[in-house]
Amino acid sequence: MVIFFDRAKRPLWEGRPSIYSHIQGQGDSVDGSLPDDEEFWSGNKIRWVAGGLDGAFGHHAGPATMTDEARELVHLLAKQSRNPKNSIRKALYAKLVKTDIGGMMDEVIDEVRKHPGIQPDSVFLEAKWLAEHGAHRNAVKFGIALLGLFENGQVKELLLTLGSHEEFTLYAVVAIHNGMEDSNQVLFELAEQVHGWGKINIVERLEPASQEIKDWLLRHGCRNNVMNEYLACTCARNGGLREALSADQVDSALLNGATDIIEALLNGGPAEDMDDYEHAPQVLLDYVRLIRENGTTAQHLSVIFSIYDFLAEDEEKWAVRMSAGWSGQLRSDISDACGSIMADTKWMSIVMDAVSSVDSPDRYYGVACAEKLGMDIWDTLYNQLEANPLQDFYYYQLMKSDDRDRIRRFVQFATGHLPLQHIATGPGSEMGFGEEYAAHRKLGAILQSLDRFEGIGAELILTGLNSPVTSNRNMAIEALEGWDVSSWSEQLVHAVTHLSGIEPEDPVKERLHKLCEAKGL
Repeated sequence: MVIFFDRAKRPLWEGRPSIYSHIQGQGDSVDGSLPDDEEFWSGNKIRWVAGGLDGAFGHHAGPATMTDEARELVHLLAKQSRNPKNSIRKALYAKLVKTDIGGMMDEVIDEVRKHPGIQPDSVFLEAKWLAEHGAHRNAVKFGIALLGLFENGQVKELLLTLGSHEEFTLYAVVAIHNGMEDSNQVLFELAEQVHGWGKINIVERLEPASQEIKDWLLRHGCRNNVMNEYLACTCARNGGLREALSADQVDSALLNGATDIIEALLNGGPAEDMDDYEHAPQVLLDYVRLIRENGTTAQHLSVIFSIYDFLAEDEEKWAVRMSAGWSGQLRSDISDACGSIMADTKWMSIVMDAVSSVDSPDRYYGVACAEKLGMDIWDTLYNQLEANPLQDFYYYQLMKSDDRDRIRRFVQFATGHLPLQHIATGPGSEMGFGEEYAAHRKLGAILQSLDRFEGIGAELILTGLNSPVTSNRNMAIEALEGWDVSSWSEQLVHAVTHLSGIEPEDPVKERLHKLCEAKGL
């Protein structure tokens, strides 16, 4: 006799790899993927990087409020703690998978603390089970968060493993901080394994309890894969940047780490910036002194340019700064020192080497400094593009030229190398994120400057008008707004009038109608 089981009643975790085992299997190369990716992101045009959704919400959203769904979760957890059953676990797990509690986890945990029917020992076991065996991220996050209610040193390896994946670092950090005696040292151990939102969440909570931690904060703590600006002021304060840079000489790792911190503070936002940092005057004075003696990279020079620009900002800003530790003499002295550094001829070869580097960050700083120094690097970049035609960076940089012959040459190259038929699939409402739209982004980098070069790039404009990416169509229209209609081909006239009738986005359609009216079509 064959018995058929109802698959709909099988537990959602059954037959799936646990997230814990998935991360374990990746060893030291945790790549951000998770077994529930396709299910979790189904129907979303944008996939956040690991930890990005929780990180952005935590840094920029307002306070959360409890929902009925979240209260039902706590009710099920209490029920399971009093009388553990697989049927209740299935119901709790299914509710977790469907409920977005990331932004209200603190409120949910407070509700757990207050619930009169909770049995702590059973809750700990359920939390450990969810964290260890959960195959869906929301269930694992809930399990980790619950572990933070207990002394949890016995599950240190579990929390460190899960925390090494950026999607769970925030939850592991809170659990470790709340539940381990040596939590700060454990967090420091974890901090060296993560590089994105996870690193941000750790460094913001890491106490500078030892010289080893302070040294790490100044040398390696600020740089991350999201935005250095999130951590710059924290690292400067907690690492003791003012004291460290006051030395006569510093090691190269400290100088480079300070460069990252100062660059981010000068950039400003979304966190505290140079005007929020109480030791800014002394730190900038010492940094400029050290770079004058030991500066060797294009990034060093780039930050000197940024300091010089900061010092030259309008007097309204400086009126406020003068009451915050600055003086006119100090401002003038640092500005003069920056000018002397920028005038040193040694930078020409350093910058050119950086422009020619295979390392993307070095090349970025080299190009930025070359622009400031008035160096002509267009041919160098064009030759690099020919060797590697898929780099977005070159498309933006090469279009900065004002030379029509150079732009014509580049446009011809792009016309021959971009998959124009693949791009021109018809108007849509796509935002253009993700690898599948890499070619569309390269096209956009060209289109956004073609209004300055009438008659050049008509085929690319036609492609842009037929792109599913809304920004491509907007940029193609912008280019034609800058051209006299006498330079339009019949194809362009037909494409614009046709698109005005089928354009799916109302703002773009209105812009097309205005274009047709302005050009007498």
